[in-house]
Amino acid sequence: MYSDRALVIGAGFAGLLAARVLAESYGDVVLVERDAISPDTGYRAGTPQACHPHALLARGAEALETLFPRLGEEMEDAGAVRADLGSDFLIRGPSGWAPRDYLGLSVLSMTRVMIERIIRGRVLRLPNVSLVDCVAVDGLLHDRGTVTGVHGRRGDRPFADYADLVVDASGRDSKLVSWLAEFGVHCPAPMIVNGHVTFTSRLYEVNRDLKLDWKTAFEITHAPDARRGGSVSTVDGDQWFLTLFGADGDAAPTDDDGFLDYATTLHCQDIAEIIKTATPVSKIYQAGNLRSRWNRFHQVPNWPRGLLALGDSVMSLNPVHGQGLTLAALNCTTLRTLLQEHDLSSEPLVFQRAIARTAKIPWTSATTSDLGWSARKLPLGTRLLRWYTGRAFEGVPGNRRVYHAFIRVSQMLDHPAALFRPAVLFRVLLGRTLSGRRPRATER
Repeated sequence: MYSDRALVIGAGFAGLLAARVLAESYGDVVLVERDAISPDTGYRAGTPQACHPHALLARGAEALETLFPRLGEEMEDAGAVRADLGSDFLIRGPSGWAPRDYLGLSVLSMTRVMIERIIRGRVLRLPNVSLVDCVAVDGLLHDRGTVTGVHGRRGDRPFADYADLVVDASGRDSKLVSWLAEFGVHCPAPMIVNGHVTFTSRLYEVNRDLKLDWKTAFEITHAPDARRGGSVSTVDGDQWFLTLFGADGDAAPTDDDGFLDYATTLHCQDIAEIIKTATPVSKIYQAGNLRSRWNRFHQVPNWPRGLLALGDSVMSLNPVHGQGLTLAALNCTTLRTLLQEHDLSSEPLVFQRAIARTAKIPWTSATTSDLGWSARKLPLGTRLLRWYTGRAFEGVPGNRRVYHAFIRVSQMLDHPAALFRPAVLFRVLLGRTLSGRRPRATER
């Protein structure tokens, strides 16, 4: 089906991917963006999390390759760092170090700025895609149950644009719920789980004098005892992206001395050594109150025609779990598939229900972990899942089979049921271990 005009609110990661897909079915696709966009755009107000690490999981990378062939090669050419999830990752869990065997399964490390810049370049080279920036969208235009466009302001002038299909990809700060309420469409209250996690991040120049045998180091927070953690990844060729995590009300200070002191309390002292010896190339950024929210648009019976929502405007997950970019990519591959069979401007709930089904597993995974910090009594199913996950974490050090199963599930390559396969289940319940290569790291 080839329609006339589609409009996407938001030219961030999800919006760019949506525009790429819509360009196959619509003659004219317009991205409407609040921020000023230029070829060298860096950090911007519309993506406040860009000051912190962004993980593109293995499944997300596969989805992107279907939309942008050879994208991984282009990102590597621009400086993204490819790392094997086994041998190049140094991971410390609550009970010790994970095995470091070569898995043959790799991911790319890069900043949010880099990945957006490369994808934006690809999308805006499409002949039927255009970008209008510096637009503050204030609401939706509608007519008798059909969304027909958006209105707002561009600078000091009124702005309005019309389309056959409007896609909200405006992210965590989406105002879609209130826009819908203005013309009588009311959504269920969102599901919200507060992860009680704070990120404190800084970029450093890679110090070549430090002889480190990993590309990413990660120390995990885990309820109820491991309240502090951290990560550092080699990104964009010659930088380290270093983040300190604090859970259950803990948070790293944002002054130089406090930032270092906090890092010295971690088991992985390579993180503190980087802070001591490497040259900072950014200030220290902090983001708190990191929660997960699910707007259940798929349950709105009078959802208007001509409107879709995807990405963080539907489900925004606590970024400590690293699932957001991948879930947005999966939303857009679903959009591509459904556009081949449906007129989604007339049947928008077909799409909203499809992405809700995709969202169930990452939602359960992220919130089950975060609910460990909750003081209230959890449902029996959640308690059992947390017990089994905790038992599996205890078995990770030296146990290749359990660790590899965790990796594949965490990268969204396997269903969580893989953690209950007999070969894994027996090792978790009986405590059997298979020794792997010992990690190399400086530990306090």
